[in-house]
Amino acid sequence: MKISHLSRRSGVPVPTIKFYLREQLLPPGIPTARNQAEYDETHLNRLRLIRLLAGAGMMSLASVREVLAAIDSRCLSPHHLAQIVSRALLPEQSVPPSCIEAEDFAARQVDRIITDAGWCIRGEAPERESLVRVVAALEALGVPIRSGWFQPYMEAAGRLAIREIDQQLSGDNGPTVVARVVLFEVAFAIIRRMAYTHHLGMRTAMEGPDT
Repeated sequence: MKISHLSRRSGVPVPTIKFYLREQLLPPGIPTARNQAEYDETHLNRLRLIRLLAGAGMMSLASVREVLAAIDSRCLSPHHLAQIVSRALLPEQSVPPSCIEAEDFAARQVDRIITDAGWCIRGEAPERESLVRVVAALEALGVPIRSGWFQPYMEAAGRLAIREIDQQLSGDNGPTVVARVVLFEVAFAIIRRMAYTHHLGMRTAMEGPDT
């Protein structure tokens, strides 16, 4: 198919496809004439994956490149690939930096949370660093993190992680593993908001209208 057809089928504008080609996120097509090439289903699937990572996954271009490189290497286990995708999903600089003292205190809080959960997380892990900044921001807003405050979140996340890892069958190819991780991440966030809406609505109905 020509690039215009590829654009129509994928929903990605031609200038964006050309950008992905220049950035080598999308492999080149088969040349057919000067400045013309043919593309196939491989390119269509790649575009869909890029849209998933940059759209639903809200990844930066650098993170998209990292994930695609991991897929193309074809030497990673599904679990290792899933770990790379999970880290790429971490929001970049989503929480403003705090003072050193505040982050040191938050780091001790996070380490205690991790220890209480019995999890093995490296001190320099990006997930830990992100949580430290979240806790520091909460403390700065006057929301003290008490012992056990994150326990329900840790328990729910632990059960979900085990379930997702069990579903990452060895027969899954790279793009399938990536899609699972990204879409389950999005689905969990959506379901949490739905639960919040439901329970807040139920509580409001029980309390009755303001008088």
